[in-house]
Amino acid sequence: MKWYNSLITKITLIFALAFMGVGAIMYIIHTQVKEFELQSIKMYTRAILEPSHKRHQPLNLQSLKESGYILIKDKKLKQEISKNSNFPFRRMKNSKHLIIKTIEYNSDIYAIIGRNLIFKTPNKRKILPKIILPITAIILIVFLYIATIRSILPLYSLRQKVKEFADGNYNIDCKSTKKDEIGVLSNEFDNSVKKIKKLRDSRQLFLRNIMHELKTPITKGKLSCEMIEASSYQKILQNVFRRQETLLDEFARIEKLSANELNINTQEYSLQDIVDFSLDILNHNKHSITCKITPMSLHVDFELFGTALKNLLDNGINYSDDKQVTIESSSNQIIISNSGKELEFPLDNYAQPYFLNSKKAKSSRGLGFGLFITLQIIRLHNMKIVYNRQNNRNVFIIYPS
Repeated sequence: MKWYNSLITKITLIFALAFMGVGAIMYIIHTQVKEFELQSIKMYTRAILEPSHKRHQPLNLQSLKESGYILIKDKKLKQEISKNSNFPFRRMKNSKHLIIKTIEYNSDIYAIIGRNLIFKTPNKRKILPKIILPITAIILIVFLYIATIRSILPLYSLRQKVKEFADGNYNIDCKSTKKDEIGVLSNEFDNSVKKIKKLRDSRQLFLRNIMHELKTPITKGKLSCEMIEASSYQKILQNVFRRQETLLDEFARIEKLSANELNINTQEYSLQDIVDFSLDILNHNKHSITCKITPMSLHVDFELFGTALKNLLDNGINYSDDKQVTIESSSNQIIISNSGKELEFPLDNYAQPYFLNSKKAKSSRGLGFGLFITLQIIRLHNMKIVYNRQNNRNVFIIYPS
């Protein structure tokens, strides 16, 4: 997963923007409050000195001192305050107006009066009450961020559980004690896994029982055939029982393919050996097959891939006009072709588990379960198969990975 698609990244970005927004608001509020305080002290100082100034009398500095103002005589401190005030002293020399400016310096508030009078006011900025609100807001945002991240962290564990479940592991536990939406989702998924596991176990038990019940009479029939004298009748019975046994194996394989429970064991094999195996288990006479195989190696499950080729050859003979099928190969293709009617539906339709039960498929001639098994086996091997119609022939081309 890309970092910019992560839910945590998006939440972090939202909280970062919120943090900056709160910081900007707090700064504006701090600036406005500071300005209001300075203006209030300035107006208070003016109210004390304005009467004497209007009467053109010396400024009533005594009243300031009685109000708690302290005259600053330290030249160094006066220079520092003057430097930080940017106060226009030169223009004040002949000014008819009483000019007062208040500034904050080292948490104290000073009033600059006239040319060079600087008083320390009795007002002192209280830092603690002013930082309580920003600190509280910051702590609240950080707490909400941590709580939000902690609440979505179980999603990563849940995602891993879902992946394990998709891979066929039904022995997973997703229970959650949390009461939020993710906790509810985890518990619902856990309930679903348990229900599906019960259904799977019931299906497997049913299949084992029915396969056992069906194979028992077939085994008895095969033993009975061995007791019959060699004749055409014995051969017919042997073929029937062998065919029934093959069908049961195919049905079991179909069930596993539909449930994605069929595992493959791939190794390097020669194509010629796989084709020979396919011909050995073929339900038709080998003389119906024309082989044009060039030396080629495949990394496949020998029995499964051989069964896939056998099914294609079987279908090729069953649904051909001349009961003949051709298998040939090149450096990167395996081609099976026959002369017969064109497929009524796209090839992908036959890979759907229940397509053969649909009304459309029933109305068509169809290719039976063999093609479904073949398409699933090829999919398991990460190979590609395509169907073409060339010169009135059906052509299936397998592209090994």
